[in-house]
Amino acid sequence: MIEQTMKKISVLVPCCNVEKYVRECLDSIKAQTYSNLEVICIDDGSTDSTGSIIDEYVASDSRFRAIHKPNTGYGDSMNQGLELCTGDYIGIVESDDWIEPDMYETLLGQCMKKNLDLIHCLWQSGPTGTEYLDKQEWVKQNTVYTPLDKPAIFCMSPSIWAALYRRDLLEEGRKVRFLPTPGASFQDTSFAFKVYTKARRFMLLREALHHYRINPGSSVSSSGKIYCVIDEWREMKRWINEDSVLKEKIAQTTIFPLIMHGGLLWNYDRLAMIPRLKFLRATSLFLREVKKDGLLNLNGIEDKPEGNNLLQIMTQPLAFHHRKVMETVDRLYAGNRTSETCESSALISVIVPCYNTAKYIQSSLESICRQSYRNLEIICVDDCSTDETPMLVRRFMRKDSRISFICTSKNSGLSASRNLGIQNCRGKYIMFVDGDDCLMPDAIARLCASMNKGTDIVAGSITVDYEGGRDLYGWLPASDDKYYTIRRDALISVKEELLSLLNLNVSACGKLWRRSIIDKYKIRFPEGLLYEDANFFWKYLCATSNIRLLKEPVYYYLRHQSGSIMSSTFTKKPGYAIQHLYILNDLYEYICSRGLQKTGKAILDRVYEPYFWFAYKHSPKCDQDKVFSTMSDILREQKADVSRSPLLKYLSGYEEASKAELFLEVYFLQNRRRRRKSLWKKITAKLKGKK
Repeated sequence: MIEQTMKKISVLVPCCNVEKYVRECLDSIKAQTYSNLEVICIDDGSTDSTGSIIDEYVASDSRFRAIHKPNTGYGDSMNQGLELCTGDYIGIVESDDWIEPDMYETLLGQCMKKNLDLIHCLWQSGPTGTEYLDKQEWVKQNTVYTPLDKPAIFCMSPSIWAALYRRDLLEEGRKVRFLPTPGASFQDTSFAFKVYTKARRFMLLREALHHYRINPGSSVSSSGKIYCVIDEWREMKRWINEDSVLKEKIAQTTIFPLIMHGGLLWNYDRLAMIPRLKFLRATSLFLREVKKDGLLNLNGIEDKPEGNNLLQIMTQPLAFHHRKVMETVDRLYAGNRTSETCESSALISVIVPCYNTAKYIQSSLESICRQSYRNLEIICVDDCSTDETPMLVRRFMRKDSRISFICTSKNSGLSASRNLGIQNCRGKYIMFVDGDDCLMPDAIARLCASMNKGTDIVAGSITVDYEGGRDLYGWLPASDDKYYTIRRDALISVKEELLSLLNLNVSACGKLWRRSIIDKYKIRFPEGLLYEDANFFWKYLCATSNIRLLKEPVYYYLRHQSGSIMSSTFTKKPGYAIQHLYILNDLYEYICSRGLQKTGKAILDRVYEPYFWFAYKHSPKCDQDKVFSTMSDILREQKADVSRSPLLKYLSGYEEASKAELFLEVYFLQNRRRRRKSLWKKITAKLKGKK
């Protein structure tokens, strides 16, 4: 045994609501064969009996000390412990773990013998801390290294608790401390990194001396903490940038990219679907920061999975996500692919319009080709692309015989491409997938399972991804979440529940359509008009009796920051938003020509007002007078029922552009519905005074 008076070890035990485990933890420390210890228990505002249990050990053993404080998080707890400890070496034991009796005697003996700054041992993990042996095989054991010369060491699990630290290593020069972010998790990530950058002599011991309990209630098991890992990476980047010598050394290695790659895969795998997308978007932005700082060195790994993954996440996070999902689907269906039942596995036509989508088309087609529902024909319609889109589609055709390729004779827009696809399809059902979007795994099978003989259309929720990051789009993401998310699984009667359908997204995508209805009523997209999805959607509903809704997302929609119809609309480009009103004209002409006035007029009466508001709010000032006059003409020509809406009643008689300023008061009226009657009387009086 090492002479006990030689070196003192401070053992830090952070505790928070661990009454179930803390006795086993403290007993394992108390039973250590090396007895020259001080044990500092930091109670982080526990609301159970953890604090009183700690006090029992303090009262019975002079080596134990307690800190009772309000809940400020793991990082702050550990930093307070580091400031108070007086030992020559420091150990950490999580309060729901336990250690072997000779752990500190063994670790300290190796430190003394080999003059180590830092030593790690192996550990066992699992629900009880005994199920699995983590060998960390990529680092040679019982060998002394300088971590900066051995990048693999940085890729070890942080495992800060299966270690012993020379205290001077943490205190000399820049102090090594935890990131004290309240409510955060994974603070061991940046702490371990800082320690490795300072250590000159490190060794991984072959013996497993620590027992790591995988506790479902711990922060590491929480899928709600999406960005904590990125906070740790940002702290590591700060640590690097503050030391020019260290930065030069790190920039010449793949250390930082490899750490990020391991951390992002681990975090990605533990998160649910939507948090995964949020995490990838944030990681994409951070990778750009790292590249700008010169720390994204991929030399030697650019063609390996690590390099490929990082580059794809940085430039196309959605494509990475979809690839990972497809890999999971392939594993699930390997050797056992069976199509879901959909009226005897009917042929489904997937129409993919594409125009200069070379950046996205591969991910889009992969998402379709790897669907578990196999009886598909995939019709790609290229609208005279000037990039590599046609070449990439033809490459997919060689891999999958279900893909066919059609080219328009001239660039004619999205409506013409979709109509050409409808004209050439053979399926019993139709789906539309834009060439820059993707399907969720099993989307078609899930839609099919809900398309029974009494259903005319099935619509699922849509997940929106934002090119360049969600933060660049202001109010839009919150609006998109509300608009594209279906709140309930239900079969909706078009005639009886029309009001509820006004809140449903009108996208042609994310839905399964019956071709028999499309053919019978000659439903097509309006060529030469914008917002063609709304036009098609309402035409179809005029000819149907019901629609089945699915809460579960089935479709990824990529929103572009510029260049798209919607981005131009939201930036109030002249001539765009007003076309919402032109759709009303086209829809009216359609329902009259097909004898669908009964349902069609009911739909029109409900959409006049919201479509006018959309056109008005998103039109520049130069278009607003035209919005008024166009809406007025539409209401009169279509003999709209304006009796239920004071706004429509006013607009149906609108004649003078000079009255436009009064409309602002009407707008105020519409947003203060509780005061509607009294305000409307005032507005009416003013309007009469203008005549």
